[in-house]
Amino acid sequence: MTLALAALLACSPFTQSGDFKSLPPISMEAGFVRTIDRTDGIAVSQTAARKLSAPGKPDVWLVGVAHIGLKRYYTDIQALLDAQDVVLFEGVKAKNGVDRPLKTPANAPETMYQVIGKSIGLDFQLSDIQYDRPNWVNSDLSLDELDRLNSKTSGGKSTQFDSVKKMLTPGSAQSRMIGAFFGQASPGMKEAFKIFLIDKLAKVDTLLPSIVDKSTYNLLLGARNKSVMDTFSRSIGKPSPPKSVAIFYGAAHQSDLERSLESKYGYKEVEQEWFTYATADRRRVDSSGRQFLDMLAKFFTNL
Repeated sequence: MTLALAALLACSPFTQSGDFKSLPPISMEAGFVRTIDRTDGIAVSQTAARKLSAPGKPDVWLVGVAHIGLKRYYTDIQALLDAQDVVLFEGVKAKNGVDRPLKTPANAPETMYQVIGKSIGLDFQLSDIQYDRPNWVNSDLSLDELDRLNSKTSGGKSTQFDSVKKMLTPGSAQSRMIGAFFGQASPGMKEAFKIFLIDKLAKVDTLLPSIVDKSTYNLLLGARNKSVMDTFSRSIGKPSPPKSVAIFYGAAHQSDLERSLESKYGYKEVEQEWFTYATADRRRVDSSGRQFLDMLAKFFTNL
C-alpha cells in the first residue's frame, strides 16, 4: 500500500537533467543486502550468499535474494544453487497444493513485483529461476497454514496480513495503479524510483518491522523461518544426509536463519559472495525525478 500511495502522490513530469552530486547519498548497509554508492553516480545494489560450516554437518549456503533483479543476477544465483545437493526454497504453497511456480500465460494478470520490475527494467525472480530441479524442496508454509496462524496469533483481530496478501495478488488494485503511474512517468522519475527502492532494500533488516504490525511481521518472517529450520533439521537427520544445503529465501529472512543455525548447530561463516541485482544511475534523475525523490523521502520519513 505504501508504494501505491507514493505513486498517487507523484508530481507531474519535467525533463530537465539534474546535478546528481546534490542528490542525497545512498546508504551502505551490512546484513544480506548492501548498496555501493560509487563516485561516478552509479549505485550498485547487491545481495549476499554466505557459506556456513559446522563439524559433522553439511555445508550450508544462505542465499539471500531480491525478488526483482537483473537477468544475469538470477543466472549467477542459479549456478550456485545448482551446485548444492539440496535446495530449500521459499514459496507460499497454494491452496490447491501446488508447491512450485507454474508457467503463466502471457496475458495473465501481473503481480506487483512484475509491474514494478518491468517499469524499471528488472526481471521477476519466478520468471528467471528454474524451480524444476528434483533436489529442490519447498520449505515454506501453505496459504491455509498462514491464514490459520494469522487468525490464532491475532486473536481474531484485524492485522495487515490480509492487506499484504491482497496487494501481492496478481492484478491487484495496487499493482494496476502503479502500472498506470509508471506508464506516464519520465525516464528520470523511473530512475529516481529505482534509487529509492534499492536504498530501502539496503535496510531490509529494519524495513519490514517498521511498515507492518508485530503480528504480521512474526507471521511473514518468524513462522516461515521456523518452517525452514524444521525442514532443514529433517534433511540433515536422514541416514544419508546431503553434503551441502542451500537455503534460498528473500534477503529479509537470512539474518534470523543465520542466527538460528549458529545457536542450534554451531555453524560459522566461512565464505561470502555478493551478487549485483540492480544498478541505478543518479545522473539520469531529471527535475521531476528529484521532486519525486524529495516527496518519497518526506512521505517515508520513518523508513
